[in-house]
Amino acid sequence: MTDSEKLNLILEKVITLDRKVTDIEKDMIDVKADLKQTERVLKNEIRKECGLVLDEVERVHDILDKHKEDKAIHTA
Repeated sequence: MTDSEKLNLILEKVITLDRKVTDIEKDMIDVKADLKQTERVLKNEIRKECGLVLDEVERVHDILDKHKEDKAIHTA
């Protein structure tokens, strides 16, 4: 194998590696975008869940307040 052939082989491998790295970089950009979208969705879902929990706490608190005010219930 001549020096020129060896250089051509090395060049082909470098070009192949460059293409692979470029593809990986593109994939990483897509992954980052997907992660940002997922993060937005999760934050939104967490806010909804927190709202539901707080609504339920408020509802139970109202029930307990009414129960405390009704002295007829406490006849032990």
